[in-house]
Parts: sequence; structure tokens; C-alpha cells
Amino acid sequence: MSRIYKIKIVIFLALLALSGRIFYIAIPKGEHLAKQAVMQRTEKIPIKTMRGIIYDREMRAITEGQCNLHAAVVLQECADKTEAARLIGHPFTDDDIQVFALNAVTEQQAKLVKMKGVSLFNVSSRYNQNGMLSHVIGYTSDSGGFGIEQAFNDELTIQDSDSISMIKNANKKMMTGLGYNKVSKKTYKGIGLSIDYHIQAAAEKAMDKATESGAAIVVDVRTGDILAMVSRPNFNQTQLAKYLLSDEGEFINRAVTSYDAGSVFKVVLAAAALEEGYYTGKSVFSCTGSTDVYGKEFLCNELQGHGSISLEQGFALSCNSVFYSIGQKLGAENICKYAKKFGMSKPVLNIDGFWESGGNIPESANVWETANISIGQGAISVTPLQVADMFCTIANEGLRKQLVLMRGTVDEDGAFTETSVESPHRVLSKSTAKALQGMLKAVVESGTGSNAKLDNWGAAGKTGSAQTGWEKDGELMVHGWFGGFFPADLPQYVCVVLSQNGKSGALSAAPVFKEIGEEIMRLKY
Repeated sequence: MSRIYKIKIVIFLALLALSGRIFYIAIPKGEHLAKQAVMQRTEKIPIKTMRGIIYDREMRAITEGQCNLHAAVVLQECADKTEAARLIGHPFTDDDIQVFALNAVTEQQAKLVKMKGVSLFNVSSRYNQNGMLSHVIGYTSDSGGFGIEQAFNDELTIQDSDSISMIKNANKKMMTGLGYNKVSKKTYKGIGLSIDYHIQAAAEKAMDKATESGAAIVVDVRTGDILAMVSRPNFNQTQLAKYLLSDEGEFINRAVTSYDAGSVFKVVLAAAALEEGYYTGKSVFSCTGSTDVYGKEFLCNELQGHGSISLEQGFALSCNSVFYSIGQKLGAENICKYAKKFGMSKPVLNIDGFWESGGNIPESANVWETANISIGQGAISVTPLQVADMFCTIANEGLRKQLVLMRGTVDEDGAFTETSVESPHRVLSKSTAKALQGMLKAVVESGTGSNAKLDNWGAAGKTGSAQTGWEKDGELMVHGWFGGFFPADLPQYVCVVLSQNGKSGALSAAPVFKEIGEEIMRLKY
């Protein structure tokens, strides 16, 4: 074989190998390499940090559920920078592409759409603009935060962000004519709450109409799921700075903050008196308008006195004299024992990072302090959530179920993992619970709770007007309470309303309870 022929063969094989390599690069690897080349010249501008979603019980997104309009301005392609900046309401920098959240009115948005170099697009908003469920959701920041956002920060953190991407040339300048691309990663990861979006909305609406400060809670009797948790005054997570110097306490979740209990605490006294066998609903007391306790006079809420009155009647009319007598018979130790059996004195949810007061139930008291405790005054303080827990136990015929706010977690693929709950345990005998249900029903039908009456369903509950010892605008602050359940004969929902400084539970809290109940009846039946 000649030398020239061998050289030709080598050259041919080399060309064949080169052609094969070129074919491999161009076809099988072409798309991948092209993407890599583009990626080397692509720059991303983060426009929103991604975070896990907070869902309600039906897997409806409570966060990331709304969108805000944004404008992207490609500076090199923008024909009228001055007018664009005016319409957007923000001056431009020297960056090639700039992104702005828009608060523009529709007319201004229509002008921006027609401008060269300006594009409009939607970015999901983390929080509802109306502050929906704000005290439960809370917020996070570099300096801290509170609520579910803070308590489950690890579960809600995602290492990614929505962004704008653009192609730049060798001089790091945006290549004109190629535009940009908005990149959004879909995620399902998050936290599933027990909240029912529609019941929450109904409770918030009722509270907004009736009170400036207070709380409302709705619980599913059968499951212990918290369906609504409202605190007022409200706040908007997108405008935190405006509340920092406020003295109204917008950031306080009043649903889990302790307050003077007032007459709702008489439920504890009645439960203890029946369970210990000291009294029955028919036991008779004498009310003259005041009670002498070892030389000190304690007044009834009816200064003229109720006369001869049974425990059932005294409960319905919230007669203080009846409960002074019961308190002296039971003693402080027994009273406090039953309060703690209902879950008072410690947090109900016990979620790390979700701040919740335990209230206060004293360990001991002298005879005069016991008289005050007997009507929910003095050293007694409870949270609206603890009161809801108590009514759930009675509605469940004496079984205490764990109340639930956080139902479980959702992974990246949308799979839900339910959080385990404690097994129910008995606090009262079934007979005592049934007797209390009847007494609570009488409060609404013929006692102080008539403003909470629900047509067709019926309701049962207890009013409370708690003197605080504090003054506001020269007047003594008195908190209004109403807590109970409905329907009266087959309890399905517990609702507790606190009207801070509402003066009278019958007048300020009971009507809110009624409105929430009526809306739930409309929604569910």
C-alpha cells in the first residue's frame, strides 16, 4: 500500500470522526449546549421570594391567592422614559431592565400597555389585601415575626424565587430585541390549617360590624378543628410600618390573649357543683341582692335581689348570689381543679412559636378572694380559645378533644400528611354535661342570652360582663363575653365572642354570636 494511499485513509478517518463529532454536537447535544450557552449569558433579577403556601381545610390557598400587577421596563427600548416613570410612579435607575409593583389606576395601566419597552404582568401576592386571617398567619421578618409564618418558618421556607431573566452580550449589556422572560416555579409545599375560609370570612364580617376590639372563635364540635379565629383591631401584612407606633395593639392576637373572665366562668362553678354532687339544677338559693361573706358584702348583679331561685334559674339569669354560695361550698381548691380540667391555666394549642397565653388560675385563695373567683372576677383570667375549649367539652358530653389549628403539612407534590392529635379524655360525666347543656340552653331561651337566639337551630350559651379594674376615657372597662354552641339539641359548632370593653356581653357579644351562627347556617345548610 502506497504511502499516499495511507495518508488519504488517515485523513478520511479523521474527517469521518470530525463529522461524527460535529453531528453529535449539533443534533443529540445541540439543544443542551445551546441552552448552556444562553445560560452563560443570562442574568436573573429576583422579583419575589418564594414561600410555602398556607391552606385552609379544603386546600384553598389563603396565602399566594391574589395577584398584583407589575411593570417591567427595558430601558434601551423605552421610547419615553420620563412619561413611563411618571405613570409608574417611580424614577428609573441605569439598570437594563427594571421591575416595579403598580398601584396605577386603570387609565394609567392602559397607557403603559401601549408603551414600547414596557410590559405588564402579574405576580402573586403573599397576603390578602383585606388582612384576612392576619393574626393567625402572622408574618416573618429579619427581626422576627409571629403566627403560623414564624412558628412553621422551616416548613414554609423555599430556596427559590420568581424572577425576570434576560440575555446579555459579552459587554454585560442586555441584547435588544430579545426581550425578557418571567420565570415562576410552581410549588405546592406548605401548611394545611383547620380554618374554613368561608366561615372565617363570615366571622370577620360580623366582628367588623359590631366591635373595634375583641375576638371570635368557631370550632367544629365533632373534630375539635378551629374553623375561624378572628382578632380585632386588624392589620395588613403589606403595611406593617404604619402600626409600629400605634397604641391600639393591632399585632395582638386577642383570641389567644387572656382577659378577665366574668360570668362565663360560672360555667366552671356549675360543672363542679353538679359533678361533686353538692347541688342539682333544682337546688334552691335565696338572693336578697347581696351576700355577706365573713363580714364583707358582695353584691348581686340584681341589686333588688332575685328572691328564692333555683340553680337553673340563677344560671340563666347570672345571679351572683347563687354562685357566691356555690363558691363557698366548693372552696377555691375545687373551683381551680375544675378550671384546669377544662384546660384553663395553660396554652390550648401548644404550638412552638405561636404565642398563646395560658391565662391565670390561682393555686389558692382566701374566703373573700374565693367569692370574687366564683363570679369570674379577681385573679381569674382566661383566653377566648380556652373558653371555646370548655364549651366544646360540654357539647361533646364531657369528653375533652384536642383543639386543632394546624392539620398537617403539604409536600412539593401536593401530598398531605396529617398531624397526629391526642385521644379525647373525660372531664365530666355524661349526665353532668347533659345537665349543663340544658342550663346553657335556658340562658338563651329565657335568660340573659336571648340576643344569641338562632331561629330553627336554637342555641345554648353563657353571657359574661367582666369588670377589669382599669379605666379608659374616665370609664371603668368592662369586657363583654358570649360563648356557646349550636344547634342547641345537637351541637355541631362552638362559638365564643369577646367584645373588649363592650360593657355587656348580652348586648355586645351575643348579637355577634347570632350573626355568625346565622351565616354558618346559610353556608352549610
